[in-house]
Amino acid sequence: MNLLRTFIVGLFSVFCLQTVEAQVTVTVSKKKTVIEGKSYYLHTVKQGETLYSISKAYNIQQKDIVFNNPGALESIRVGEELKIPEKTTGAEAAKTQLESAQFIYHIAEQGQTVYSLMQKYHLTQEELYKQNPELEHSPLQVGQVVTIPKQNAQTSNADNGFRIHEVQKRETLFSIAKSYNLSVNQLIDANPVINSRSQDLRAGQKIKIPLPDMKPIGIPVEISQTDTVIVRKDLEEDSVDCVPVAQNNFKIAMLLPLFLSDNASAVSDTSLTKDAQGRYVRKDGTYWISPHSETALEFYQGALLAIDSLKKTGFNAKVYVFDTMRDTLEVQKILSQPLMKEMDLMIGPFQTELVDKTAQFAAENHIFYVSPTAVNIESVKNSPYLMQVTTGAMSTIAPTMDIISRQRDSIRVALIGNKSETDQTLFHAYHNRLKTILPDSMISTYQFKVDSLKTPPEYLKKKTKNVVIVTASNEVFITIIAAHLNAATRDYPVNLYGLSVWTNFINLDPEYLHNVEFRFATPYYIDYSRKDVLRFLQQYRKYYATEPSLNRQGSYSLLPVQHAFLGYDIMLFFGSAVKVYGKNFGHCISRFRLPALQSDFHFTKVNSTGGHINSNLNIYRYTKNYKVVQDKKSEN
Repeated sequence: MNLLRTFIVGLFSVFCLQTVEAQVTVTVSKKKTVIEGKSYYLHTVKQGETLYSISKAYNIQQKDIVFNNPGALESIRVGEELKIPEKTTGAEAAKTQLESAQFIYHIAEQGQTVYSLMQKYHLTQEELYKQNPELEHSPLQVGQVVTIPKQNAQTSNADNGFRIHEVQKRETLFSIAKSYNLSVNQLIDANPVINSRSQDLRAGQKIKIPLPDMKPIGIPVEISQTDTVIVRKDLEEDSVDCVPVAQNNFKIAMLLPLFLSDNASAVSDTSLTKDAQGRYVRKDGTYWISPHSETALEFYQGALLAIDSLKKTGFNAKVYVFDTMRDTLEVQKILSQPLMKEMDLMIGPFQTELVDKTAQFAAENHIFYVSPTAVNIESVKNSPYLMQVTTGAMSTIAPTMDIISRQRDSIRVALIGNKSETDQTLFHAYHNRLKTILPDSMISTYQFKVDSLKTPPEYLKKKTKNVVIVTASNEVFITIIAAHLNAATRDYPVNLYGLSVWTNFINLDPEYLHNVEFRFATPYYIDYSRKDVLRFLQQYRKYYATEPSLNRQGSYSLLPVQHAFLGYDIMLFFGSAVKVYGKNFGHCISRFRLPALQSDFHFTKVNSTGGHINSNLNIYRYTKNYKVVQDKKSEN
């Protein structure tokens, strides 16, 4: 049991014993302060006072004190000053926090569309897209947070429920009515001075637009269903109220392995020249950068484009970039800077061992941090402020089994592994899961070496649907298997399931994958026919004069990923979450949705005291008509 769990369980025991403690009179403090628009009492702890007695005096729950004073989870000390939130109703709290904001935040519901939001809030399409540029090219998703300009969404008492529209050149009553989803008669009724016969308007003329009553929408909390220890429900991390904040000035730290010093060697390299922008160029005209820097640089470049998109929505943030150089001591040096304690969000480091080093700092300072590439479920279980974006190969088992379980009456499964690979964990994990959904008679397992691969008649059956699952990641091994199965499709019905990393193999003929209707589970997939993807590529080429490259996360995760897209998606998603919820966005991240270019993020809390992991995986299928389509979206 980790230290945080010990504290929580111990605290639970203390709460159970409170009824036998001596009664202590707690005097409510007259000292108050306002932090980010919210009012707090400043209470100085006296001898004999406990969390229980203080919470009773202020008529709030103990978890509210713990949330605003995280050190109180361990103990409170005489003389310590606690921030005690002034009790208000949920509606009052939401109103207080939104009064000074420029926006309200709408949580999309089932059946809602861009058009219905325009109608609901009386926005033009241009106004809605300006604050939410992702809606222009991506469909509205259930749970997505949509930014609504406050002046549009709320009525004005001075104008008795109307907003004022200033007529532009060439506008007519018909065009204005259409842009606000009104009828011409509604406009005329609201503006009796308009000549209803000629319907003439003058540029600069101000007319009233009738609006319905609008109220701020609070965002309900979603409690994790994956608790693994017994704790008080009101002390769970995600039991806080999720309401938008009025703050709009944030600090974001990016800890990236840029290896800037490695690029100094270019100065003495006579084969390189500098262009007008100061970039080093090879003789063939291509740009040079240290191979150690490429991945992090592309991630950073994608993140910069996301920051540009966020700025257009009114998001204000200072972004601090640090070079970790994949070095533990360097990370410790970065984290020791006083500035780091002021961060609202941290992105990075990349490596698992460096993420673990960051965990203690994040917990002590209550800063949520994002791990873009590291895969370590144990780290997430023990790090409440960690957001793990990448899922490992093991996570592909569940969505694959979901499809196979629905075909259990009509298939036979052949599970094939590479006997030469040292890591057999994935093969055995697949086998164990298969045995839970299929009888042994429907499962055959094979372990081959590259130089002794058997042909399909050894493991396929005629007159039945053969599902072949291959857990190997060796390119030569997979290329031979795919060629064998492609030839066998003339005599055997075959479907092949495997790893997304295969799609990056140069020597693997894509036609083979289409003929066997290859399926793979992945959180990462880029549809180059999407307009928002094409727009990103245009921007990337414009600013950086190059193309994003395809990188592999590493042999452990077996997931191909383009880091430029990953940097964009992560910065846009988490920047938007911070914009809505503030520094404590992590407590509400399970509900947050935002369309992405390469991977939509659906974060799930792994246990009551751990962090969050991206649980969004999709199954993609190569079709016989040479398309790649989404086959099944996993909810696991």
